[in-house]
Amino acid sequence: MSQSDERMTELRELFFESAQELLQALNEEALKLEKHPGDSEIVRSLRRIVHTLKGDAAACGYRELSEVAHQLEDALALESAAAHATLAEVAFAAADLFSAMLNAYRKRAKLPSREPLRKMVKKLTAEPATKARGRKKAAVTAKTLGWTEYEKLAVQKAQELGQFVYHVQAQIDPHCAMPIAGRQLVQNALASIGEVLAARPEAGSPTATKQVDFLLGTTKSAEEVRAKCQIPTIISSVKAALLPGQVAAPAARATKKAAKEPEHEPVEARTAAEPEVAPLAEVHEVAAEAGAPAHGATVENILRVDAERIDSVLNLVGELIIGKSMLQQALNELSKTYPKDSLRGKFADAMAFQARVLNDLQRSVMKIRMVPVDQLFRRFPRMVRDVARQCGKEVELVVSGQDTDLDKSILDAIAEPLTHLVRNAIGHGLETAEERQKAGKPAPGTLRLGAYHQGNQVIVEASDDGRGMDIQRIKARAIEMGLISSEDAARLSENEIMEFVFRPGFSTAREVTEISGRGVGMDVVQSVLHRLKGTIHIESHPGQGTTFRLKLPLTLAIIKALLFQVQQRLYAIPLNSVVEIARTVESEVHQVDHYEVLQLRNQVLPLVRLGRPRAEAAQRATTKLFVLVISVGERKFGLIVDGLEGEEELVIKALDDHAVSTDLVSGASILGDGRVVLILNLSAVVEHFARLRPEQSGEVNFGLLLSQADRLRLVESAAGGHA
Repeated sequence: MSQSDERMTELRELFFESAQELLQALNEEALKLEKHPGDSEIVRSLRRIVHTLKGDAAACGYRELSEVAHQLEDALALESAAAHATLAEVAFAAADLFSAMLNAYRKRAKLPSREPLRKMVKKLTAEPATKARGRKKAAVTAKTLGWTEYEKLAVQKAQELGQFVYHVQAQIDPHCAMPIAGRQLVQNALASIGEVLAARPEAGSPTATKQVDFLLGTTKSAEEVRAKCQIPTIISSVKAALLPGQVAAPAARATKKAAKEPEHEPVEARTAAEPEVAPLAEVHEVAAEAGAPAHGATVENILRVDAERIDSVLNLVGELIIGKSMLQQALNELSKTYPKDSLRGKFADAMAFQARVLNDLQRSVMKIRMVPVDQLFRRFPRMVRDVARQCGKEVELVVSGQDTDLDKSILDAIAEPLTHLVRNAIGHGLETAEERQKAGKPAPGTLRLGAYHQGNQVIVEASDDGRGMDIQRIKARAIEMGLISSEDAARLSENEIMEFVFRPGFSTAREVTEISGRGVGMDVVQSVLHRLKGTIHIESHPGQGTTFRLKLPLTLAIIKALLFQVQQRLYAIPLNSVVEIARTVESEVHQVDHYEVLQLRNQVLPLVRLGRPRAEAAQRATTKLFVLVISVGERKFGLIVDGLEGEEELVIKALDDHAVSTDLVSGASILGDGRVVLILNLSAVVEHFARLRPEQSGEVNFGLLLSQADRLRLVESAAGGHA
């Protein structure tokens, strides 16, 4: 691959990334326009977005996307189109088409048809805002700017040739970093549709002004002149006033010609005639000609870095942390062997300094990986609008906690689960406007998305004020599917009954729709949360609504963990899942419905025995146990382990899927002394315990569940990642 090909590939990758942000902004502005039809500022913002997308696509060689964007941009410049009732729908259709075209470009697939959007754009431009016979009535005396005699003669000559002469006043955007270049851009635009007879300030003037004035001779309408000058990010507003004066006979011929041809030339014709130039390149060329600097007054201090590069740096930081542990281990052995050696203190000081720097480096890299959850929440307003319309419901979306930071990898992973929860809330949870009014609720339903920090976790909530979950219907459906017997179902709490919605194939929908009813989705939501070492909890109140609460770790890369032993092997669990550590004896462990429980401060705690089997009756009074009280979702369990090893900061090593045949282990790490520790997936361990029959509950042997072959593959995989 040549150097130019590599540059084009990099440019296109950057374009795909920036284009997604532009499409997101296009959707957001279209939603605003739908609520505030005809708002000129919103229309102007839409045109700026489309203009940028058009130029960037042209620079990357994506001609089809650039052309259709150009057509939409021209339509947005017309006052008649800006005030059109269907403009928001056109913007939504454009966003969908642009997104489909981008996907096609990425996959080198066939491009979708652009004709539906072209037809919508033609309808926008079908009704001109002004008529030819009204041009002279709109004549306004131009502000005197000291036009020279030569310029006045040029105006008279243009009128004699049958041209209309306009006094064009263009306001430079206050945020424009290159006003001098902006003036040249406007002059170039006017020159493409007529003859520039005069300009103020004059060409070559070093003074940057807030307004530029031109005298233009042309056969175009005032609206077309204004549209041509409205350059996004350069010009904020444009006025085109027709100068008074007698237009000679040639004007009659122009009028006859206008009667035979449409007043507005077809969008397609102008698209083919005008070359596409990237906005940035265009501005730089004009800036060079005008003597202006080729860069803005303020430069964004932002770098776009591929996520894989950050992951690579984070992996290296993890290796350094392992190296620090190894050095600390060696220092401890040195201190025991040579307790009075003077070098021991120097080594200790150097280690302490290295630890401080390494901790700062780790925090800095972790902050780079953190992104605001708003990057995810921004996708939902458009989706909520479309799904609500599809269901025939009125839904208002309320978002909070957008600035909450979360690891980028976790944010990407929860996008699909959260999307399913939102669609479910609209399809299942919220009632129609008529049903809500009968129940004494406001007609529009409210859907809330929120995020906030809680300790070392991030809580993401999706809630609605709908009908709530029907506990009895869920119970009946679970019995019908054979998931539980009627006798056992009668003993379950409401929270335990609601857990059935996470079973594969479970659905209470009476009919299958495009939104819901297939029983696919909620089990995927829970499996994704388990994979992320997170949990999901449901809180529902009949007639008031339902809340899905997702608890997620801040990051998956480095965790503080509690190490313990089971059958002389080392395991770890996240420290933030540990509520407390208790000591007890076998005689305090009781059997309730064939399950082992422990009474801990007036609370009955279910137990999961990971290690040795229960001691014989004669030895129970003296056999001591370690019980790790853990929190999984809203429930607490006790893990019976053989012994404790201590706390440690672990760097989680990725494990290949083919190396793991059990979901009880979520990762592995390496200690300073070279030992491999396996990190347990608490949700999977507890779920396995819950699936056992009562008569098997006392036989949970973690050493048997994790086979020797599995353990060897996991250790080799983790050690290979370290190497």
